[in-house]
Amino acid sequence: MLVVTFTMLGDVVLARGISRYGDAVRDFSPVWEQIREDFHRIEGEQFDTEGARSGSPWAPLSPTYAAWKQKHFPGKQVLQLTGMMWGQFGVGVGMMTTVEPMKLTMEPSGVPYAGIHQQGSPSTNLPRRRVVDLTEEDKMGWMKMIHNYVYDKAKEAHLA
Repeated sequence: MLVVTFTMLGDVVLARGISRYGDAVRDFSPVWEQIREDFHRIEGEQFDTEGARSGSPWAPLSPTYAAWKQKHFPGKQVLQLTGMMWGQFGVGVGMMTTVEPMKLTMEPSGVPYAGIHQQGSPSTNLPRRRVVDLTEEDKMGWMKMIHNYVYDKAKEAHLA
């Protein structure tokens, strides 16, 4: 059985098996493109709602940092000081993306702190703010995309 695994910022966010027909598919790149586009849609919503879309709103800024940020960067939301993380995760600008037949790789570039926010840092009192936090509905949507693609390929090969 073929297992589809998605890892982002050090977290396995999805690991599920697909139907036996998936073993015969040698090129998933069309469905990876669909998932890449959906990922950026999801992440745009994640940033716009400061994590609330996934059911885990991001912790508020400390009072001291919030005051500094409001003075120097008025109106900027949590995790959007420069806009670099939002740009990469929310719309894909600067995100290093490689689509291969059996693999989709998406890696943020120039934002090493994304992983620190994803995990949190007790030593620096930085709370965990999950940049990538897929809902069960998100995961099911991606698996449906993959299953539909596999089923279409099986039909083309007269296997289904």
